[in-house]
Amino acid sequence: MLIIWGKRTYGAVHKVGDTSVKTVFGHLWYLPLFPMSSHYVDGKTGASFELNGMNGRSVLCGYMRVWLPVVLVFFLMAFQANHEEIKTFSALAMFLMAALVIGSYIFDKKVVSPSTVQVRNMMKRHFGVAVDPYQCLTSLQMEIDERMHAHSSGSLDAFWYKNMLNSPAVPPEMVELAVLRARCDQHDKPLQQLALQKLPGVRTVA
Repeated sequence: MLIIWGKRTYGAVHKVGDTSVKTVFGHLWYLPLFPMSSHYVDGKTGASFELNGMNGRSVLCGYMRVWLPVVLVFFLMAFQANHEEIKTFSALAMFLMAALVIGSYIFDKKVVSPSTVQVRNMMKRHFGVAVDPYQCLTSLQMEIDERMHAHSSGSLDAFWYKNMLNSPAVPPEMVELAVLRARCDQHDKPLQQLALQKLPGVRTVA
């Protein structure tokens, strides 16, 4: 008997542009069994960035969007029975499962944080992939520092991004790079608040 098993991504959520969050599951016959890690995955290039934690919504959707249709098939077969109560119960169960699967896509689009979307769109403009450095397991600070050096005519110290975020007169493109670099300092909560305040739409006038 042929046994198909391995690793595969399921549960695409938090989509921004071509990039979404997916979770790698160990699968058996393409049915997700156990989650292993969550990643940003770019749909065009296939680039993958592992997240610094498991994404619960992706895990839940990974299970729901595969297992519920499988269970629905069994209720569809039960619906063929002549017993009226079984037919009614099966119909209700199939409706509920279909609603949950469809609702998982609708709900995900409704609850994505606007600030997260802005940060990820900024990464897309500067680096070609819509990820949030704050969520990435591997730090992107070196890439952001190099990009900033390319835009700057002078030398930069190690905390250039903090200086720019606190300065009222910085070009918007450099502010964006400063925000992205600040998102790499995941454990500095006050810095994260300052960086998000500099996003378009919430930036205050000095």
